[in-house]
Amino acid sequence: MCDSHNSRGEGMNRNRIFIILVLMFFFTVSVSAQYDTATDEGGSAGLDVPTAPEDGGPRNWEVTGVSSALNLREQPSTKGRIVSQYAPGTILDNLGCQLSDSQVWCDVQQLGGGPRGFVSAAFIKPAVTADGSVAMGPYDSALRAGQGQFDATGNISCANHLGQPMTECEFGVARVGGGYATVVIKKPDGYTRAIFFRMGRPIGADTSEADPGDFSATREADLHIIRVGDERYEIPDAVPLGG
Repeated sequence: MCDSHNSRGEGMNRNRIFIILVLMFFFTVSVSAQYDTATDEGGSAGLDVPTAPEDGGPRNWEVTGVSSALNLREQPSTKGRIVSQYAPGTILDNLGCQLSDSQVWCDVQQLGGGPRGFVSAAFIKPAVTADGSVAMGPYDSALRAGQGQFDATGNISCANHLGQPMTECEFGVARVGGGYATVVIKKPDGYTRAIFFRMGRPIGADTSEADPGDFSATREADLHIIRVGDERYEIPDAVPLGG
């Protein structure tokens, strides 16, 4: 009787161990699959909510820790509609973060424009700027430039019309670090044009309905070739970055 009882007990223990091992295996596979395919369902360590730039936080994020793409969602939840996806290394504007749906979500927009939405804070990190720093806090270069508070002045190559020979235009630049700057250029016709830089990249100009012009920018070595309508400007890296 004792031997039979012990045999049944040992058999039941083996069954329990087998079931536990099977459950552990499927749990491990499930977790591994989630991290391989899910791009916005990672936990946010410590659930610390990052601060917005106006409160001293980083101005930009960089997408990291995903193998393919990070989901941009309409609402701060994994149930929110996906409106776009970002590849690793994409730079995003920090528009504020919040705790929602047991995760930290950050309100973002891609640097230079695009749809606005929410991404999981688990897959972003503070972006390193063109001068090797992490730009923190608010930025008011456009305001300072509008008030004539320039950090440097000089001349750049410019042309006001297609086919016009390049000439020299006076400029003033207001910088706030991290490649954030506003460059105000005095055009050959006497008017001014403002070019906005963020993280060392030209992202736009002060165009309007009364003063239209498609904006584009290319790069040749350390020179930014910027076109606003028929206008052309050649701005070296040293203008927005300093040095």
